[in-house]
Amino acid sequence: MQPTIKVAGIDQCISFVDIITTNVSQAIEKETELGAKEIQKRERSLAPVKTGRLRKSIVNRKGKYGISRMVRAKAPHAPLQEYGTKRGVKGKYFARKARDQLLPGIQEKIRTAVRNEVRR
Repeated sequence: MQPTIKVAGIDQCISFVDIITTNVSQAIEKETELGAKEIQKRERSLAPVKTGRLRKSIVNRKGKYGISRMVRAKAPHAPLQEYGTKRGVKGKYFARKARDQLLPGIQEKIRTAVRNEVRR
């Protein structure tokens, strides 16, 4: 004889999981966008200034896959300023500094947002 399991309220359970999943992904997306704006602002403040083109070229946009944002400098000389050259230009590492300073706080904000959505 095979055991039989009866589950009551499975539709409610599935509906609850769908709502939680939607709310959590929206919370993550919101915090990711705010974090990217924060990093963009910090990168602009750390970027070296001669003409201002480098600072103006720092943008953030939505990533192609999943919930992601990308902050980057579009100016052609941005990699030279970030990493330096073999011919004597020392790297400023403005993007790395901004990420290193802000990323732990942004990750904690995302964790808190997820916790708040799950506890509702």
